[in-house]
Order: sequence, then structure tokens, then C-alpha cells
Amino acid sequence: MNQKRTLSFWLLIALCWAAPVLVTTSCKKSTSSETVEPKHGDVRDSVYMVAETFYLWVDNLPNAESFKPTSYPGPDEVIEKIKTYSPLLNGKNIDRYSFGLPEAEYENLANANESDYGCGFKFVRPSANDYSDDLRITYVYKNSPAGSQGVQRSWRVLSINGIAANTNNISALNNALNSTGSVSFQMRTPANETKNLNLMAATYTANTVIKSSVIDLGTKKVGYIMFNTFFGTAIQEIEAAFNDFVAKGVTDVVVDLRYNGGGRVDIAQHFANLLAPESAKGKVMYTEQHNALLTTEGWNETINYDNSARKLPLLQKVAFIGTSGTASASELMINVLKPYLGESQKLFGSTTYGKPVGFYPITINRKLPDAYTTLIVAVKSINSQGGSDYYQGFAPDALAVDDVTRDFGDPEEASLKAALNWIQTGTITTATVATQSLLRLSPIVDAANSKLDHAFKGSIFKEK
Repeated sequence: MNQKRTLSFWLLIALCWAAPVLVTTSCKKSTSSETVEPKHGDVRDSVYMVAETFYLWVDNLPNAESFKPTSYPGPDEVIEKIKTYSPLLNGKNIDRYSFGLPEAEYENLANANESDYGCGFKFVRPSANDYSDDLRITYVYKNSPAGSQGVQRSWRVLSINGIAANTNNISALNNALNSTGSVSFQMRTPANETKNLNLMAATYTANTVIKSSVIDLGTKKVGYIMFNTFFGTAIQEIEAAFNDFVAKGVTDVVVDLRYNGGGRVDIAQHFANLLAPESAKGKVMYTEQHNALLTTEGWNETINYDNSARKLPLLQKVAFIGTSGTASASELMINVLKPYLGESQKLFGSTTYGKPVGFYPITINRKLPDAYTTLIVAVKSINSQGGSDYYQGFAPDALAVDDVTRDFGDPEEASLKAALNWIQTGTITTATVATQSLLRLSPIVDAANSKLDHAFKGSIFKEK
């Protein structure tokens, strides 16, 4: 961030968020000559103090005396109530994003350290008129328990702990997946082979690039990258993929963000610089908008393209693949490139999540037993043409199914196939009625998928 903040403001931040003590209501000098022992702050009060300083819609909040943070059971409930003061859109509060985590959980998230089986799950519809239950593996992290046993995207899950994998059993399935100890899975591979596996949740570091490859389209060579999170070693993994693209003479790129819920914005900036044309150099990538207090303190910043990461001078077209799981930093990248790529950029799949806002992680009572990291909406990003309020997501240029019966990078997978067709022919195939029907899952299947989706969705701006 820039350095225009006032000394008094930095003193407030230093006093009120320094580890391990938090002053919960005000910062006052002691008039006593005695040594005063620091007191352990109430996390609920502290969460509200964070909101009173950083919340994007702070003008809508009542004062702390009226809100009464300590009347709520815990900090999570304080944040849930804060969200109800955000503006309405279609009768619902815009803020469906703010949340908090115990400090240790946030640190694991930021470092891409997962503690689970290492794969995603999703119910699908096999055909337009088929509402039968079909639970599939959507992705697998290679260093995870599932990855070490060879589980792959497209495998069908028949049962978990003996519980049939159907939407009627969604609560029992979730309980099984969240249990401790070994969990038994029965799966079926595309070769119709039945696999009986026992998996135990474990801690591992997730690979952010799930798959990268180069697809030969004759006169064109297309670099495909399935990128799943803006955390951990993302920059190194993206760089490795693009170095391979350079070596193989890639002319066009498909960036698959279908399950990418976001993460660190500096990584999104790096990725955008890889894809931006030379004409973008030195021009606005995006600007930040804060509440009135932080705006006065000079927090609004403009980020420019520098093209420092650019590797593909022959790059012609960029296709993105997105779904409702594509959120925040992923959407920011799509949004900031559009003014410069124009018709050379298209989105395939389904409508994205809709999150043009981000957080500053602020930890309360750091390193104490109740240490809690707040991720409260504090900043909105705006592209060079003023595009920002995409709270309802980006609609795709072409509808395409998330075809979980095929692996990432398979040219016949529906979303990738649509993108490759545009890259090769320059035309967008109009979605058929059948395709649109497939995209409209039944309410039961849709509700079941939302319960299976535990992915982080957010943009982490610079930590405080």
C-alpha cells in the first residue's frame, strides 16, 4: 500500500492489533505510575472494532454500544450480524463474503496447507432428462491422501463408509467426510473398474496447478493450465507451466479456473502480467476503493501493468473456463484483462460466483488460545474501464458443461472443447437447448453440491 497514512492512524493500528494484546474499545494512556499488565481482549469486541475501521460499508454500522458485540455467542456470529448491514441486491445483503477463522486455520489456508482427503466432489446429471444421482471426483491434489492412492478426476463415488452416494444421504455423507479416522470409499473408474479405498484425512501442501499441457491445433499450439488456488507456491507453479509453453511455442492459452475460489491478489497480478498484451504496459490494471475513513487516510491505490512476467510474445487469444466456483481473485483477473484483450478474451462454462471485493486479514489476540483472524470485506477492485460491481458474477460468452466424466486437459471435455473451437475458428458456438438444460441442475442436486463445496472464496489483499 502507499505511504500516505497518518501517524495517528498507524499508532492506532500498532496499539490495537499488536501481538499479543488487543485494546478492545479505545487506546488510552494510563495515569497511574504503576506497571499495568496488558489484558486479554474479548475477541467479539475486537471483531467489531476491526469492522468499524475497515468494513467497506462502515457507514451502515451502528456504534458498538448499540450493536453490543458481547451479546453474541462468538466472533463468527458477530460477523454474520455485521453482514446484515451491507446494501441489498435483489432483496439480499450484498455481503455473503465476510468471515473469520482461528489463526492457525488461516495460516494453513494462506500456505495452501490442507487437512482433508485432497479431492473435490460434485453431483452431476448424466443427461438432459436424467436426474439420477451421480457423485464424481472433480479434482485431486497430487500430494494428498487421495492423490497418493491414484484417485483421479472423473471417478464415480458409489459409497462412503457404506452410505450410498446419493442426494438423499447428503447429510450423512458430509458427516462421514468430516469424521476423524479412516473412511472407506467405493469408486468406479472410467474403465468400469471398482476401487475400494480407505482414506484418512491428513495435512499436506496443495499443488496449485492441477494440470498443464500443450494441445496441438495444427497452426496453433494451445497452452492449457488448470489453476486451482491463489495461495502457496502458485507463482512458481505458474512460471513452470509458462516456461513449458514458451519451449513449445504456445500461441494461445486456456486458463481453467472452474473451481478456483481466489486467494492472494499479488498472485493474480502476476498472472495477469503473464497474459496482458504489450500495449497494456504502464497502464492501469485496477484501482482499489475503500470506505471513507481509509480513503481519507490514502489507502486507495492504483496498480499498473508492468509486463515483467510476460513470456509469450506471440500470444493471440486467452480463454477462461469458469463456473459458480470461480470467485474473487479469479474474477479480478478476468475483469482486469478484458479492457486490454477485448475480443481476444472469452469466458466458457457457466456464470461465475460474483465477488468484486476483498479482505485484509487481521488477527486478534495473536498466538493466544483464542487467536482469530478476521476476513471482513474492506476493499473493492475496479478495472481500467470502471468495471466493478459484478456481484452476480460474469456470464459466459458460451455456455458449456463442467464435464466431470473427463479429465482436465482432455480436448473432448465440454468446456475445453468449446474454448478450443473458438481459438481455432474464431466463432462462439451457441449453446443448445440440451446444454442449457444440463447446466440447470435440479434444486436437489444444486443444494447437495453447495453442501459439498467447502472451498475458500476470497481475495486477500496485503496482510496487516
